[in-house]
Amino acid sequence: MSNIYQQIWNSDRHKFLVSPRNGTGEWLDSKAEILLDEQVKAFGRADLDLARQPLFYHVERQKFDRSPTYQSLFDLLNNYRFDNQKSEIVTRVEKAEVDRFIDDICQTKVIDLAYEYLRQQLQVKLDRPTFKTQLKYIWFSLYTNYFGDFPLRDASGFEHVFVGEGKYERSTSDRQISGAISGYHSWIKFYLDEQQHKANYLGHNYTIEGNLGVENPYVATVQMRWQDVDKQSNLPIKLFKKRGCFFVGTSPECEIAMGTVAFYESLANYKFRDERREIIINGAKYDLALYRNINPDSSRGDRIRSFYPIYLGEESI
Repeated sequence: MSNIYQQIWNSDRHKFLVSPRNGTGEWLDSKAEILLDEQVKAFGRADLDLARQPLFYHVERQKFDRSPTYQSLFDLLNNYRFDNQKSEIVTRVEKAEVDRFIDDICQTKVIDLAYEYLRQQLQVKLDRPTFKTQLKYIWFSLYTNYFGDFPLRDASGFEHVFVGEGKYERSTSDRQISGAISGYHSWIKFYLDEQQHKANYLGHNYTIEGNLGVENPYVATVQMRWQDVDKQSNLPIKLFKKRGCFFVGTSPECEIAMGTVAFYESLANYKFRDERREIIINGAKYDLALYRNINPDSSRGDRIRSFYPIYLGEESI
């Protein structure tokens, strides 16, 4: 299990085949399940959109119906308030939806691989029932994150990574609600929000030189604006994210499996440095960023705060 992330990637039976455009604008594989249109480099301003088309030109939506893990994920996405200053209200139905999602992903090969890796490589003492309980705890249990001057209550790793959190700045003089986006590292959420005209792709924002980022369609580093209307004030909401990273085409169970492995590796201080760990998948180099929650004494806690890939380019031969 020398490269657990590659093994998890290879065993992801429910991931999508993704194609970018080539240098002349044609699709490398027009029959791919996702056609990813990264178009242009972002300019860096929330009010300047240089990408005329959505990021997701095409997604074969029928594939979502072929796996229960996508369906149970969809049930979870509306359980959270996007405004990170509003308290969460967790209903009995929502708790049942979390249990169903955990049950569904635990029947997949990628979660099996993660579990065996924790037991064999990291020597974590976990039986199957305890592992399921831990998945629920590190991803879904609510905590207060003591980061900055204002502790963030009712936070969870799942909400931050798969849904995102809005940092609202209300200004009646501007007659709109502005602010920023925190988290939001799920290609599925981005695609669904594009379909609802909430996510506006502004262009790619890779830090590597040249145009190398768009040559790997299985990761996206984007600049975006998120927009909606506040139901109470009827004011428009316009939030900005200068740089957001996520894998593209991966199944929910694949991302949970990789994030869980990274979480336990960070606890064991195994190959992590400055809360990042370099990995290679299909010849591409990534830094996996894994942040745990912050305790009142500024130490890192025992739950996931954030998880996302940073694309570093292709492996040198």
